[in-house]
Amino acid sequence: MLNFENIGERFVEVVHSDEWKALQQKFNASNDIYVLGHGGNLAVADHAAVDITRLSNGTKNAICPSSAVVATSLINDTSFDQWMVSWLSSRTSTRTKTQMKNSLVLGVSSSGSSKDILKALQWAKDHGMKIAMITSKDIPIEISGLAKVVLGAEYYHTAEVLTLLLTYQLTHGSGHVCPPIGKNNPQDLENLNWKGGKIREHSYPDETINIGVDFDKVIHECSKGYYDGTIYDPPVEGARELLQTLSDKYTVILYTCKARKDRGLVNGKTGVELIWDWLRENDLSQYVAKVTAEKPRAVCYIDDKAVRFENTEQVLADLKKYNIL
Repeated sequence: MLNFENIGERFVEVVHSDEWKALQQKFNASNDIYVLGHGGNLAVADHAAVDITRLSNGTKNAICPSSAVVATSLINDTSFDQWMVSWLSSRTSTRTKTQMKNSLVLGVSSSGSSKDILKALQWAKDHGMKIAMITSKDIPIEISGLAKVVLGAEYYHTAEVLTLLLTYQLTHGSGHVCPPIGKNNPQDLENLNWKGGKIREHSYPDETINIGVDFDKVIHECSKGYYDGTIYDPPVEGARELLQTLSDKYTVILYTCKARKDRGLVNGKTGVELIWDWLRENDLSQYVAKVTAEKPRAVCYIDDKAVRFENTEQVLADLKKYNIL
């Protein structure tokens, strides 16, 4: 099977990084987004630009120099290293200083050594624009003010697919929904991207299709507590049947403190990596969509430590009954 380098785990790790948070903040604060890449990443950049614009309900305008006519003309007129600078210069020639300040140039690369992109980022920085880069390998130079997210993938296919996923996360992180299949016409997007006009029960559609399941003592026996940090026990009896039944109707999200970023590495692996390894070893990974330390949006939560809330008197009485109070 093609090696995608645990792409789901990488996605979660990247999105929880400080570098990603810096990029997300720049993206959220920008009105115009210029997405740059070449080769396969030019296709990723073009796709990203289209959907950033489309899914933002008109709040962001994203553009990419994806035309072969544009690229070859500018390369012929300048050079390969300078053509993106020339494109950016022409595209922003009528922009005011305020508009430039509210713009983001986002470079996409696998190798990190794409000179045309690096020069464009430097030009953008010199002209007051925000700059960011998603790259699999680190870049060979320092660019002041660059929000840089290094993926660490070894293969082009992993880097390109992961980058496209992350561009959707940028849209999601800006408060706009990435719609389910068949729910992407303008009216659907308007309804999904509710801005407070009409009251609705659910914040996002996934609240109706996710189910949250605690990991330790619900799926993993965890008979000795933290112990040595490994996932040492077999599955709880009936865990397979539980996950299979739930996954037939819902998207199963495992939540656990093992996935917290402040948890130290165990045998060189994060808690998320250890859990996915354990799920695969016990042939359970096909039932799980995500492992997270956050409380997911969900129809309900299955947790061995939960105390059901109906009213304050009841919950206080239950806490006393369980010798918690």
